[in-house]
Amino acid sequence: MSSSQPGDYVRVPKGTIVYSTGDGLPAPSTRDQVVKVKRIFDVGAKSEAFHLLLPDDMRQRYFEATGPVAPDIFEFTDRLTKGDYRAVQWSTKWALIAHASPAEAPAKAAAKGKQAAEKAPLTIQDRLVPGSVWTFSRDAELWYKVRNPAYLNAREDVQNSLRQLPSHARTVAVDAKLNELGILDYIDKPWGHVKAGESFTVLKKLTPGYADEMDVPTLFRGERFTLPLSSLEPLIECLEAV
Repeated sequence: MSSSQPGDYVRVPKGTIVYSTGDGLPAPSTRDQVVKVKRIFDVGAKSEAFHLLLPDDMRQRYFEATGPVAPDIFEFTDRLTKGDYRAVQWSTKWALIAHASPAEAPAKAAAKGKQAAEKAPLTIQDRLVPGSVWTFSRDAELWYKVRNPAYLNAREDVQNSLRQLPSHARTVAVDAKLNELGILDYIDKPWGHVKAGESFTVLKKLTPGYADEMDVPTLFRGERFTLPLSSLEPLIECLEAV
């Protein structure tokens, strides 16, 4: 499973414990199913999802521990996860990646995907590949996103004020409160001015997961700079494709 990526298909056998991304309780899958991977994420001991893997007694001992955590908790989760603390999510459900296996796309989905690939024109995201040369179509001020220095402290304060809630409910409530207060995880910061006709070369793509799950191009315009595609897309045209 280590080679599986978002967009791949995996088989989730009948009886596999399936977790909900909402408030639903984990339960065994009632059927053998092939699903399309939406994302792969970590369920390590510091993640919000980790508590869902533990029986009630272990969960209480782990999350209320002020000193060293009893080793049987990690022995249990090592057996449960087969040593791979990651999960695979499809729609609003997820399961441990160690309990799924690679699978071929269902025939109908494969045919539909082939037809879509044949019909769909290449997007800027598809064409913005390393080595391609682009130009700015108009003058503009560019912005990029940076971590909000106030976010982590604010999140910790809100979490402490809602400590009485169960872990998942607390996470949802914290996010809602931060949104209400207008405290964002990332904030926009000005990068600089560009002029119409200036060109740049794409050096590489960073991995998905930043800037709303989209690849982020690293560009060269006399100096290296990295900006989310959303801030570039309305302003650029391809000069030289690869």
